[in-house]
Amino acid sequence: MNRRIILGILLVVVGVAVVAAIANNAFHAGVARGLAESEREPGPGAGPMPGPYYGPYGYRPYGFGFGFFGFLFPLLFFFLIFALFKGLFWGWRGPNGAGRYEEWHRKAHESMKEQGQKM
Repeated sequence: MNRRIILGILLVVVGVAVVAAIANNAFHAGVARGLAESEREPGPGAGPMPGPYYGPYGYRPYGFGFGFFGFLFPLLFFFLIFALFKGLFWGWRGPNGAGRYEEWHRKAHESMKEQGQKM
């Protein structure tokens, strides 16, 4: 191997180790600060009970923020998935208008003719 490649790989490994060490120290400093501050705060049950949560501002129960027509997006997503599976199993129509399904159908009838079966 070239010395430049080895030096580059070594620098990347050292860089990742330095970033991991900094992240580890920052995590443990945050945990220590959180433990220190949690001792000063009152525990649960030290205040009025909160009210019910009704969702974020502008919440729409029909989905995606489009009112009653929000049900169209999952429906269109279903049709998109169906079309993708159709293309996967039967193929898209080619430039001559025949897809894989038509080719399979033609071959099936040819094999029936070779075996002497009635169509």
